[in-house]
Amino acid sequence: MSHRRSTKPAAVAAAAVLAAAAAGCGDSGSGSGSNEPIKIAWMGAESGEYATKDRHYAIDLAVEHINAKGGIDGRKVEYKPYDGGLTPQQGVTAVKKALADKPTAIVGLATTAQVKAAAPLLKSAGIPTMHFAQSHTLGKSTLKVDNVFRYGPTEAMQTHALTDYMVKNTKPKKVGLLASTDPGSDEAARLLRAGLTAGGVTNIVERRVPQTATDLTEAVLAFRGVDATVSWSFPTINSLFLRQRGQNGLTAPHFGDNSGGSILGGNLNPPAELKGYHYVIACDPDLSGTPEAKAYVQAYQAKYGPGPTNPQLAQGYDGFRVLAAAIEKAGSSEPEAVTKALESVQYQGVCGTYKADAENDLYHSDVIIDASGGLAGRKLLQKYDNLTSRAG
Repeated sequence: MSHRRSTKPAAVAAAAVLAAAAAGCGDSGSGSGSNEPIKIAWMGAESGEYATKDRHYAIDLAVEHINAKGGIDGRKVEYKPYDGGLTPQQGVTAVKKALADKPTAIVGLATTAQVKAAAPLLKSAGIPTMHFAQSHTLGKSTLKVDNVFRYGPTEAMQTHALTDYMVKNTKPKKVGLLASTDPGSDEAARLLRAGLTAGGVTNIVERRVPQTATDLTEAVLAFRGVDATVSWSFPTINSLFLRQRGQNGLTAPHFGDNSGGSILGGNLNPPAELKGYHYVIACDPDLSGTPEAKAYVQAYQAKYGPGPTNPQLAQGYDGFRVLAAAIEKAGSSEPEAVTKALESVQYQGVCGTYKADAENDLYHSDVIIDASGGLAGRKLLQKYDNLTSRAG
């Protein structure tokens, strides 16, 4: 994707719309009396196969838009990436490094195991932290850490939306269910089974594989004759299933988790392997149609070049903007004040409305995407709003 800039009027106007949301950031005192920049620690995959070229595009854009109006109370926002990877050990190491640098807040951490492993450190430090791991066991009442918030949907929200759509639109009698053995995927598999069973599906063929699996032939062959398949794992496993599904002549419609955004955004599978593929994801700004989403897409394309945006990145933009809104609301960058503000702040972002519930979950929507046409031809099939953080 090109980094060329555009000065076309539409692009400039879009940037102005997005920047306007940050205009109030300079209106109140920080309470700290400091002109030092507000420092955000970003916990992402900075090495390995998930360290994509565009991984910082959306958060770079967010910081640019916040600072375009003077930052927060005249203080510029900066972020530093730390290689959180995907394992608990990588996450803990990255959090330790970040805490040593004394950030205002931490954003990132992608997996359930990472957040659980880092929770004691985060609780002791008291630094406001926003993650996007999915397990409902990371809610405030179970994690027991008041300063940790989630800015993406839980697996309970996503499995509910996915099974509801599957049951109502595919009406399957027999379903093949594939999940990896990591805690988050294992939990999601349980919820998928429960949702399918509640929807009247009585025949579920289930297979579990390690997240490092390189051959899914046995699982694919076990799913012959099913009316639909569903997988919940990491992008590499879901991509491998799509590939081997086609190689072995499996034609039933397939449904997947939000790694579909990475599969399309990273071009992990050719168009022929995407036939009949659907996935659930927090949002897709290219297809949303809201003023915030349209402005984001236009500004993103003006900065990085024309073409579809990576649907997996938009919540990173929103996460930074929600945090900025909370710091503004707090009138301070002190940890306790920002944590308190995150509990009550409401922000209308690219993906929708962010407002914390009792579990410190800020976001409660999902969409179902038809990925058969690839990144450029994907379609929004249904949007689910006001989802609850926990199953049952």
